[in-house]
Amino acid sequence: MRVRLVYEKRGGACFVPHVSLAQVFIRSAFRINLNFEMTQGFSPRPKMSFGPELPAGVVALDEPVDIYLQDGQAIDIDSWNAAMPEGFRILDYKIIEPDAPALGKACKNALYWLRGNFELDDLADYLKLYFKAEVLNLNIKLDDVNNEWLELLLNAPAQNGIGGFVKSLINDKFIAGWQDINIVRVKLINCGVI
Repeated sequence: MRVRLVYEKRGGACFVPHVSLAQVFIRSAFRINLNFEMTQGFSPRPKMSFGPELPAGVVALDEPVDIYLQDGQAIDIDSWNAAMPEGFRILDYKIIEPDAPALGKACKNALYWLRGNFELDDLADYLKLYFKAEVLNLNIKLDDVNNEWLELLLNAPAQNGIGGFVKSLINDKFIAGWQDINIVRVKLINCGVI
């Protein structure tokens, strides 16, 4: 049974690297007695598929992961969330057809919010230069506490990682390092997320 979960990682959880996310979900699922389908081969592992990678330090508000559970298991989101580490929370889930495309290929766009100690108009110009045609939309918005954020809608998030963009900002002396920019991936779009 293929299940698509939508989860968030906030606070200190945003520093958990992509390669460690599988263990977060596996351990918390085992705590509530969910049984995974296993991969085939010499070293079987629980079957899972994550959406496009995010660098450590980027907050995620609506991230998908496909997990493969043995048939007939009921999912209790409240129990699973109680077993998750602080900062992780499962928001929803749905059953996915077994032949649906993998998340990395299915996710066509990603919506990000960016802010830092710089002029947002300058950052917008830099984004257009760096990503060229992959930038679908840019606009400046205000959040609930009147902080300005640059909203970026980016094409092909699996190929156009935000981490490479931040490295370019650092190399071009636009910022000194990751501490000078806040990035939130608000959601992945067009990938069958709930």
